[in-house]
Amino acid sequence: MHGATFVTDLAMVLGVAALTSVLARLLRQPTILGYLIAGLIVGPYIPIPLFADAERVQALAEFGVILVMFAIGLEFRIAKFLRVLPFAGLTGLVQISFLLWCGFSLGRLLGWGTVESLFLGTGIAISSTMVVSRVFDQRPVSEDIRQFVLGVLIIQDVVAIALIAAMTAVAAGGGLAQEELAAVVGQLGVVLIAMLGLGLLVFPRVVRAVARLESSEILVVVSVGLCFGTALLAEKFGYSVALGAFIAGLLVSESGRGGDVERLIEPLRDIFAATFFVSIGMTVDPSEVWSNLPISLVVFAVVVLAQLLSVSLAGIISGHGLRRAMMSGLSLGQIGEFGFILAAIGISAGAAPGSLQPILVTVAVLTAFTTSLLLGMGDRIVRQTDRLLPKRLQHLLSLYEDWLERFRGRPAEVRVGKPVHRALRALAFDAVAITGLLAISLLWRPRASQWLVESLNLPVREARWGIELALVLLLLPFLYALFRNTLSLSRLVGDSILARSAAGSSAAGIAVRTLRGMVTLGVLIGVGAPMTALLRPLTGGFYGAALLAGLGAALVVFLWRSAGAMEREFQSGAEQIAEMLARQSGQEEPESLNDPTLLPGLDSVVQVRIPPSAQSIGKSLSQLEVRARTGATVLAIQRGEAKLLLPTGRESLQPGDTLAVIGTGDSIARARQMLTEAAPPESA
Repeated sequence: MHGATFVTDLAMVLGVAALTSVLARLLRQPTILGYLIAGLIVGPYIPIPLFADAERVQALAEFGVILVMFAIGLEFRIAKFLRVLPFAGLTGLVQISFLLWCGFSLGRLLGWGTVESLFLGTGIAISSTMVVSRVFDQRPVSEDIRQFVLGVLIIQDVVAIALIAAMTAVAAGGGLAQEELAAVVGQLGVVLIAMLGLGLLVFPRVVRAVARLESSEILVVVSVGLCFGTALLAEKFGYSVALGAFIAGLLVSESGRGGDVERLIEPLRDIFAATFFVSIGMTVDPSEVWSNLPISLVVFAVVVLAQLLSVSLAGIISGHGLRRAMMSGLSLGQIGEFGFILAAIGISAGAAPGSLQPILVTVAVLTAFTTSLLLGMGDRIVRQTDRLLPKRLQHLLSLYEDWLERFRGRPAEVRVGKPVHRALRALAFDAVAITGLLAISLLWRPRASQWLVESLNLPVREARWGIELALVLLLLPFLYALFRNTLSLSRLVGDSILARSAAGSSAAGIAVRTLRGMVTLGVLIGVGAPMTALLRPLTGGFYGAALLAGLGAALVVFLWRSAGAMEREFQSGAEQIAEMLARQSGQEEPESLNDPTLLPGLDSVVQVRIPPSAQSIGKSLSQLEVRARTGATVLAIQRGEAKLLLPTGRESLQPGDTLAVIGTGDSIARARQMLTEAAPPESA
């Protein structure tokens, strides 16, 4: 009878979930919404005569958590992670840090405790891969945006595992008390090292031996058995089963048969993952959703706006341009599965309020709708933002995007690649050391001060000053190294990109200073954002954010002035390019105008000639929205004997116009297609 009850619950959950997921699919919404609605239907709070036992469904849902995390471990590849790190690493790091900081700060403003606020911050920091994939199916985006978003999601997945481990330790330690937290974190480190070390000796060998039997049935049974065994072991040590399942997937993937196992468990994973989301919906009391609706709406606004702001800013500084960065920020504006897992860890340990789950469910439902809606409005939002930018910033961002695109296209140059990698590793080490010293100081400073007062009979004021002085002396070498390595990185990047520019020319000097300023701003945000987010729970104030904002503002002022100087060089370069266009007006259209001294760092300016059949004829650049839609910039237009420098966008294009266009290879290709595409034939 006991087994029949489980069968009844599972049949009810999957039957209702099947109907609601089909409905969600027909309405072009992510299936996760259908699963959450199914949970409301079979849950205890809505008077519909379909009730599943919450405890038994929760037990079944745990299978979903384990299998989802196991599959993530199977998919994880260090080589894949390292491939996306150069172009998505900064954006992913800044995005997670900013959302974590915003969520924690919001929790404190709401009167929540430190640990409760931490769970709110971690719950909203990770986007939903399921929602993003579904939205991209409904609203296809260009390949460069898709690859960038997927790269950020990979970074998020890796950080999410670290957050699960860290928040499990925080929940188990009961808070941020020094002794308890230090003991729990130390124990966690030992357990992880032991599980990974011993697992690497056993798991790959076992899986390879089983795979040689050429039986899919045995392979999936052994692999899932290892998964659940490792999850149980992690639970016995007092940690989340999700962490153990991920470790099992990581170890199985080391056998080289991770892809085979992943395909075999996919149907089973999907079934129990659906059960997990249904169980989340079952915990939501509509009356509690209503009572927490004001908070949920505030969290919803924070998620959407903070995602857009952080991804756009970091994406631009990473050299991905306004269009790609903003479209990616709109794509990632939601929360999902990892948020529910983290909330469940906190609630089950009594470290997070019970209201956290309905708040996250409400935000997840709202953001699942708005992600598709905002992405559909993405072109309009990007175009409006581009119009609001001053000309000097428009031109600077165009140049900077092309500079970084060319730099990323030179990874094989050992002369540049190895020093850059060394500088990045040194920066990471310096940042970790500084963060660690500050964290230790904030945690142990009161106790150390008390010890100095009691043991050495020092006055309280002198004891505090002594501790501050010792901290400064310890930090100075790392701060100096951070400053030196930042200068080294900016010099290496600048020299690599602008090496072909005319040595000693005013344009080259301005370009080098501007590029180094942008790289320095990237380092400041890439180092400062995670440091500020990690230290925020310990400082109890906004000191770190204020310092970061002040340094960032100083750099922005410097870059604004540099952009003005670059604008003058931009104008001069456009005049020379227009002269070259005029001289070549009677020739066949060449591939490019090669002269890196005109605009430093650009190897070529591509010419695009408007054919008589183009549908762009009679339209202005503003109407076509060339920059916003393609990312390319029109420097000049040659029209017979006349030439238009840095067009305002109001000029209508005419047959035979020759446009000088700059940008990345992809952006120029999109601009060429837009400008030269033939008009559709008129219907009879």
